[in-house]
Amino acid sequence: MIRPLRHRHRWQVLALGILLPIAFVFGVLARKPVPAPAELPPELTPAPLPLGSLVWNRDHLFPNAPVSIRLWEQRNHSSSFAVAFSAPASFVKPDLMVYWLDKNSDLYDGLPTNAILLGAFGSAALPIPDRAASWGGEFVLYSLADGEVVDASQPIQLNPASQPSTP
Repeated sequence: MIRPLRHRHRWQVLALGILLPIAFVFGVLARKPVPAPAELPPELTPAPLPLGSLVWNRDHLFPNAPVSIRLWEQRNHSSSFAVAFSAPASFVKPDLMVYWLDKNSDLYDGLPTNAILLGAFGSAALPIPDRAASWGGEFVLYSLADGEVVDASQPIQLNPASQPSTP
């Protein structure tokens, strides 16, 4: 009774060993290409900010991350600022977000509840709220995927009159 079953199973496994790779190849050849839009919808693309003049460019505000920061003063707004972040290709962190933390806030284990989300790291120039521009504070890089603070900048004041000259 066992010998006929073994004989039948041997032929079934042999048939599957031949038919499955052939079916897989035909399946891969028959699939349709993934549609890719020519451009992203306007809801997903960041609106370009009307950047005015470059106020300063700093490379060493983050002690543990090789991040460069550019502060822009927006046109027609004497107190509206935007900030752009860039880093070398070797600086890779998953889902990196940029937050602004007022100078009165303390950064211990995670982000405090009063941290202001500016946007995604490296996407485009991020507008800075007027409250953040008038108060001193620090930028915080937070990885959503890891759920941890990557780095925090040195305390800065965004008012260009109080900033030291760029080296």
